[in-house]
Amino acid sequence: MQQAKRDYYKILGVCTTSTTEEIKKAYRSASKKYHPDLNPNLKLFSEEKMRELVEAYEVISDSDKRKEYDKQPQFQLRKGRQAHLTNRSFTKTTLKKEESLLERLFSPFRKKTGSNEAARIDPKEADTHFTLGLTMAQNSNLYEQAIEEFRVAAKFDPNYTEAFWNLGIVYYRKGLFDEAVVNFQKVIALKKDDILARKMIDLLRDDIL
Repeated sequence: MQQAKRDYYKILGVCTTSTTEEIKKAYRSASKKYHPDLNPNLKLFSEEKMRELVEAYEVISDSDKRKEYDKQPQFQLRKGRQAHLTNRSFTKTTLKKEESLLERLFSPFRKKTGSNEAARIDPKEADTHFTLGLTMAQNSNLYEQAIEEFRVAAKFDPNYTEAFWNLGIVYYRKGLFDEAVVNFQKVIALKKDDILARKMIDLLRDDIL
């Protein structure tokens, strides 16, 4: 498969869990919008947009090509800390303790204590929420919960590169491309040589034609 300049899902304006029918509908809608015959004053732009749409549709509408496309390494979750980040020291700053998913579910039935429990920046807590996020991210119905767990992991460890990476990937899978780019930029802020994060940002840019 040739290397795409932009992400095919972004081009069609669909999320990675969209059905074949949803993809077809999005393609038809975009084709009507950008067809050169309907944009005589923007002919060159429209022709390029149509080429891009056709290329994306030919891949995403074909189940085998779509599976191959989705297997590319830049679209995968990261499952553990990077080695060079594992043993660093953590600042003893206090922050409000975030509730886990189970705590949030049962919070309506708990008595109010009237005080906020504080916790230090804690890599163990970060890893706990990160692992919960990984588990939930395997099920598209739990993407919102996965996002919340990765956010909490990043609060317990603001340098947790993989938490920001996985936030980007889950936002990407939900079709929230701007939010995805923000988190991939946070990855680069922590690790400038992260090639895959840069690749995702390039794929999701709107100014490439």
